[in-house]
Amino acid sequence: MLVGFDPASGHEQQGAGRPALVLSVQAFNQLGMTLVAPITQGGNFARYAGFSVPLHCEEGDVHGVVLVNQVRMMDLRARLAKRIGLAAGEVVEEALLRLQAVVE
Repeated sequence: MLVGFDPASGHEQQGAGRPALVLSVQAFNQLGMTLVAPITQGGNFARYAGFSVPLHCEEGDVHGVVLVNQVRMMDLRARLAKRIGLAAGEVVEEALLRLQAVVE
């Protein structure tokens, strides 16, 4: 997805149109909110701390790492999000495992 992360403050990821990986299941997304993690080309701290997942897309031309330590709930419809690719299933699975480690 391409989605706006503004407004943001402090160490939060920001940007009017940046790529993000959808982590929540479609049934949950139907409620109007979606759990997403931003995708970045940087993310050095997250890489070294184990909070990032290398991105492999099955469709689209999105590259970088998924920052699992920056997940957010978003109303993608209100933010005019646009689908820009399809991540490989193992990328989503790995991101969810790392997110689980953050919250346990």
